[in-house]
This record gives sequence, structure tokens and C-alpha cells, in this order.
Amino acid sequence: MSLTVIDFETYYDSRFSLAKLTIPEYVHDPRFHVHGVAIRWPDGTTAFRTDVGDAMRELQDAFGSTFEHTCVVCHNAAFDLYILNHKYGIRPAFFIDTMLLAYHVHGRRERGAGQDASLAALAKLHGLEAKGSLEFMCGVRHPSVIQLADLSEYARCDAGITYRLAERLLPQITHPEVELPILMHAVRLFTERSVHVDVQSIERLQREIRESTQRFLEQAGVVEECVSKNTQFTQLLASALARSGRPVPMKQGKNGTIPATARTDPEMQRLLEDDDPHVAALAAARLGKKGQDQQLARLDTLNRIVRCSGGRLPVSLLYYGSHTGRFAGGGGFNIQNIGRAGLGLQIRSLIRPAPGHVFVVADLAQIEARCTAWLAGEQPMLDAFRNNVDIYSEFASRTLGCEVRKPREDDSPELQQSLKQLRQVGKAAVLGLGFGMGALKFRDTLRGNPDTAHLFETGELTAARCHEIVRVFRQTFPCLPQFWQQLENAARIAIDGNQCRVNHHVFHRAQDVLLITLPSGRALRYPNIRFDGSPRTIRFMTEDGTEDAFTPEGSSIIYGRDTALYGGKLCENVVQAVARDLLVEAILRLEKAHLPVAFHVHDEVIVEVEEARGPAAVGEVHSIMTTPPEWAADMPINCDGQLSPCYGK
Repeated sequence: MSLTVIDFETYYDSRFSLAKLTIPEYVHDPRFHVHGVAIRWPDGTTAFRTDVGDAMRELQDAFGSTFEHTCVVCHNAAFDLYILNHKYGIRPAFFIDTMLLAYHVHGRRERGAGQDASLAALAKLHGLEAKGSLEFMCGVRHPSVIQLADLSEYARCDAGITYRLAERLLPQITHPEVELPILMHAVRLFTERSVHVDVQSIERLQREIRESTQRFLEQAGVVEECVSKNTQFTQLLASALARSGRPVPMKQGKNGTIPATARTDPEMQRLLEDDDPHVAALAAARLGKKGQDQQLARLDTLNRIVRCSGGRLPVSLLYYGSHTGRFAGGGGFNIQNIGRAGLGLQIRSLIRPAPGHVFVVADLAQIEARCTAWLAGEQPMLDAFRNNVDIYSEFASRTLGCEVRKPREDDSPELQQSLKQLRQVGKAAVLGLGFGMGALKFRDTLRGNPDTAHLFETGELTAARCHEIVRVFRQTFPCLPQFWQQLENAARIAIDGNQCRVNHHVFHRAQDVLLITLPSGRALRYPNIRFDGSPRTIRFMTEDGTEDAFTPEGSSIIYGRDTALYGGKLCENVVQAVARDLLVEAILRLEKAHLPVAFHVHDEVIVEVEEARGPAAVGEVHSIMTTPPEWAADMPINCDGQLSPCYGK
């Protein structure tokens, strides 16, 4: 299919720009103004048109009402296609985004090992002409003839760079028959679709947050400044704890021990239930104030976006937002990290289907653990999943010496809490230990989780028991540690220049990039791959629970800037990548079955359908989500799905 580049040039100034506003706020603002559009036609002709409406009609005459006879190319399609849809009513049938293609090929810099995907950086990387500067147009709403000529040259240059980037990047996209449609799907969620949001309840939530924080402050008898500033709060807490002969809880910082008074510190979480009501009140005031500003800012952003978008939220999910290809949130309001409890649950409940519609919320159950077992060929674990065994509870029961199961409604609150904590140990083990986690990190992970930290205080968990859990896990599922070693060996062989295969994966090296071809046909890329012989120290936990360290022989595998790669990390990467590929193909099948996906979060898909279709849609969604693709035909996949009047239920 031919490629046609479209690149809008719009008014901006020091206060009105995409650096200050989200795309919906910017485009729907009265100050928004299109100077013109650069178009690079398939025959190589490049033009800058200030009569944008006429230019769009000419494109429609040439390629159809939705440009269906060409593929539109943009750099940052979320911006250009949002304008194209909301200002000119055109939704291209086919398009690509060179920025997102670069994430697939080069990685995303924000994740630590990628390449800056700006047009200027990519032009330099690929040896193209240098991108110009647009600073001369800052604050210029009515350009002079000279400024307009300079803008035309600038825009046509950008269009040419974008086209040549597309030529270079497209052939490097692996599994394009799936990757290009899912790229378009992700962009369309933002530029063409949106979800309804209860705007009035946003302001109610903001008011409740302020009132709640004020109550905490009054109960503690302090003012905001006292709990906001670290030094003042530490002094207050020290005085309160001293009455019962206790010191301020401490943690390890970069330069020694420091007070453990951050919102995420388990020690602070436990102080919320302290026997001393004054200590508990101080902790509540501290956490309430620390969370208030972030919560209010998030709700304020949501409020601004939704109000300018007619009561709806354009969902921003960034294609290839992580190294493994998983999506990332963005757009000013990250729908992927809302949370499932407290305020997060309340924010979720604001997101609702349109009137007369309902959500089908479906989640791929234990998908990473299932992928791990399938990739490693761990038959007992696979059989457990096929027989619908609650593997988290089963492993926790085996290692903790007591019955562990999912809590039931008729259980007492105390029993429900205990079962939740114990099952979380099994879940952390099956998920974390499957990726090669050692006893030391396993202990720290459980200590850092508010759901399991209390078990160390009661003695149900100790460092030695954590070591024993790790030992039992590896003994019970021996194919997993073998798989880690096989992956690392294959990587080393490939780095030396020889292709190698491990189960469903093919390793080979292309120049300085290690490529791992996944079962789906997509490839993971590790740029600047190399061996590093620098000595390194690895800390570990002994059988009796004490800490020690050793210096391993041989070289390490390093990629990107300085990211270490080893068997467990490779296992984690390929598992998350395969889980992502399963989700992606399920999304495309749902769309093909006319089950429109409103958005998706991690391994969860939210489908919006008419109420009358709701009950049947639950079964349809379940069937599609649990049907594996041909490349994973024997993988046991399960899905939990239900109808919901909002995202939060």
C-alpha cells in the first residue's frame, strides 16, 4: 500500500503548548489554530497547505473518504490523527506512527535501554537530513510571508524525514500482520474512541479527599506543615513513640539508615493500626497529606481532559511502551496505574459505559504463571492449571504447613484477612520465584508488601523460612531453573555469533543486537549486547537466614546502557512478552467479532456493548479470551469475566 505523510503545524506559545497541556486540552482550546499541513504524496511530491480543508478533500478525492486506498504516516499519530478526527471528521482506515515503530525497533528510552524516538534523534540515528527548529513560530498566530515560507520549508522537511523513517522502520517490524493492526488499535482508543466519565463525582471526590485529610490533621492535633516536612514529622513521631519506649522505624537509604516515614514504607502502613491512638493519628495525618496533593492533581487532570472532551476520556495506551512490547499509560492520565483499592477504586467507578451500554470486564487469570509453566515445559504446574487448581493456595499450604485457600464470604473478617495474607505468600512465590528470584529478594519482597509484612512480626515468616520456600519451589518445579539456565546459555551462544533454540524461542545476533524470536514470531531486541568481565558481587541468603556474598567467575551479559541480563531476567522478559502477545491477539479477535474494546489494563480487557447483548457478550468474550492462538495451541488459558455498570465493580 502507498504511504502518504500528514503533519499538522499549529499555533503555540510559552503558555499554550503540548508541554503545558494534554492533547485534548490543547486541540479543544479556543486558542488552538492550524497554520497548515504538510503532505508527502506517494509520488514523492511534498507540499505545505494553509487551506487545510481543501487539502483534506483533495486527499479524499484521491484515496477515498477514509483514505482507505493509502496508508497515512505520522510521527506521533496521537496528535495528528486527533486533529484529523476532531477538526476535520476523518478517521484513516490505515496508518502507521514512526515514533511507535521506533519503539518497536529501537526500544523506548524512558525504559532504560532505548533510543530517543523524537524525529530529530531518529533522523540523526538513520543518517537523514537534520530536522529544523520551530522556535521562530513561538507566539506567532498570524505569520508573515517570510515566516510562512520558513514554516513551509520546516514542515516539508519533517514530512520527508517521516517518510524515509517509515521506509527504514517498517521492514524491521516483526510479526507485522499483528503488530501493525494493534498499533492502529492503540492509537484509535485515543483519537477515535473514548469512555464516559462521571464528571460531577470528580469534584465530590476532590472535596472528600480534602475533608478527610483535614480530619486526620485535627485528630492528630497538628497542621499540614508538621506532617509534610520530613524533619518536623520525624520529631513528632519520635516524641509519640518515646512514650512507649520505641524508636522511629528506620530503613536503609543510599547513605545509611533513614527514617521509614514514606507513604510506601510498610513500617508507616503498620503505624496506622498502632495501639497508641496518637501514633496512629500521626501516621494517618502523614499519609493522608502525602497522598492528597498527588490524588488531587490526578483528579484535576482527569477533570480537565473530560470536560474539554464532552464528558468523555480519550484513553491513552502507548504501543510498545515497555521493552517486552507491553502497553504503557500516558496522555496526562495514566489509566494503567489507577489502583484497585481506596481512591483507585473510586476513580475506577467514575469510568462508565455510555447510556444503554454495559462493560464486560475480562481478565486473563494467572497468565504469567501459566506462560512460565508452558514455556519451561513444567508439566505438573500445567496440569494444575488445566484442572483449575488454585496453585497459589496449594503452594502456600505446602510450604507454610497449614490450610490456605481463597477467603469465603461466610469466613470471619479475621480469617479472611489471615487467608488473604497467607495466599499472598503463595502468589508471590509462584510469580516471583518463577523468574529466578532468590531468598534474599523474596524475603524483602514479602516484607515490603503490606499484605504480608505483618507475618514477619507474628513469626509466621522468617528469613530462614523464606529460604526454605525458595528451595521447595525449585525442587517442586525443576524445569524452571533448568529453563533459566538454558535461556542464559542460548544468549551467550548467540552473542558469540551462533544461532540457538530453546523450546519455543530462537536466539541470534544481528550486528550488536541480540534478537529472541518468540513463539508468536515477534522478536525481542536487546541493543548494544556485550560481555562484561568486570568483577561483581552477588548477595544471597544462607539456609539459616543470614546474609552473605560471593564474586562469581566469568563475564556478565550487558545490553543497552548498563543493564544486566541473566537467566531469570530473560525468563521474565519472554514470559511477559508472550503474555502480551496472547492479550494482543485476543483483542484483535474481539474487535473482529464486533466486541469493541474500550480499553485494556495489563492483562484485563474492558469491552463495551449494548445492555441487551451484555449476558451473551460475557460468554463470547470468555470464549475468545480463552482460545489460544495456533502458536500456543496447548497452553491452558483461563479468563475471569463479568458484566459491570462501571469499571470499578
